[in-house]
Amino acid sequence: MTAIISTVGTMASSILQGNAESQNYIAQAEQAKVQSRVSALNYTLESNAIKERVLANLASSNASAAAGGLSPFQSGSSNHYLDMASLSGAMRDSNVLLNNAEITRKMGTYQADQYFSAARTSRRMGKINAAVKGSEKVMEYASIWSGGATR
Repeated sequence: MTAIISTVGTMASSILQGNAESQNYIAQAEQAKVQSRVSALNYTLESNAIKERVLANLASSNASAAAGGLSPFQSGSSNHYLDMASLSGAMRDSNVLLNNAEITRKMGTYQADQYFSAARTSRRMGKINAAVKGSEKVMEYASIWSGGATR
């Protein structure tokens, strides 16, 4: 009877260990997803800040041009060319940040998928180890009970 309880305990411990490792990997996966979302959000916020700064600069430039008696919206003026160059550079920087945000989100998903895969594997390995240890114990006790063991 003690042998059976010992075998069941060994098998249960292997399964529980596999499940505990699996839960750890799942927690790491969730953490990776959250971290990637936060990083992506930071990139997006930085992109928005660039857009806000360039719009403020354009407004200031237009106000200065108008105050100086120039038409701020006249195509071909030096003010217009400077504004377009500023806007073009800001949009390029903003697009780079938005691309970085997308890459960060995708990498977070990829990393989370890796952790979820590890969780499934550790759960399976816990069950396999339980079966192996149970089989070893059965063989050991069968040998003892059949009189084959000498100590």
